[in-house]
Amino acid sequence: MRKFVRYAAWTLGGLAALVLVALGAVYLLSGRAIGRTYDVPLATVALPADSAALAEGERLARVRGCLGCHGDRLQGTVFFDEPGVAKLTAGNLTRAARRYSDAELARIIRHGVRPDGSSVFGMPSQTYFHLTDADLGKILAFVRSVPETDGPDSELEARLLGRVGILVKQYHPSAVLADSAARLAAADPDTGLGHYLAKSVCTECHGLDLGGEGGMQTPALSIASAYSPEAFTRLMREGIALDGTEKGLMTAVAKGRFSWMTDAEIMALWEYLSGRSASPPSSTSR
Repeated sequence: MRKFVRYAAWTLGGLAALVLVALGAVYLLSGRAIGRTYDVPLATVALPADSAALAEGERLARVRGCLGCHGDRLQGTVFFDEPGVAKLTAGNLTRAARRYSDAELARIIRHGVRPDGSSVFGMPSQTYFHLTDADLGKILAFVRSVPETDGPDSELEARLLGRVGILVKQYHPSAVLADSAARLAAADPDTGLGHYLAKSVCTECHGLDLGGEGGMQTPALSIASAYSPEAFTRLMREGIALDGTEKGLMTAVAKGRFSWMTDAEIMALWEYLSGRSASPPSSTSR
């Protein structure tokens, strides 16, 4: 009996040691992935100063969800907090606007790369990569116009499941996603306003090729072909689908973000997604 107890104790001790080694390896390797640096050059973006451009910058920022993640005063908020996975804080942009240059801010937004070369997490840079210099300049001008206020800095608190997800490439640094967007864009010719809006707005939730995201349970956007212009406008402004019901995330995003889109933008997006303009999106899932 004593031998059995001793053997069981050794076995449990060995298993505990293996678990500790495995945990240590997960934290070490995921830490390296989180701290990896990316060589992305700075690029100058011109910022307008007139009141009309600032107002348009606010509208563009609302459509792209900047105030949704960073707060209605850009003060910074926790936008994701899942036990065992991660806690993500979208940083105080009023402070960042005074800490970083225009080019540094543009690189963070478009490429997900901080001034020290490390990547942010949670920033949809794969979508913002497609922003034109003119639109990005207006957004940055608006951000710089907002008075500085108190709020948290950007922070990633990666927990065990999140760290495992990073290692198995379930979760990606924003810099990696932006690089993927850049590679696809090289073979994806611009076909007008609808194409631009699809790439710089919709890819955040529906995938780089607009074919839907399984993890987010979002559909391929070729589904727009089933909508009339009136029904699509209702979807974009009120979040009401063809069956007359609200659709969770889409409804929340429509009311909070897409309701700021102009009629012309909504129609251009519908024409592109429904295949009524040149080069409609793929319906193939990623």
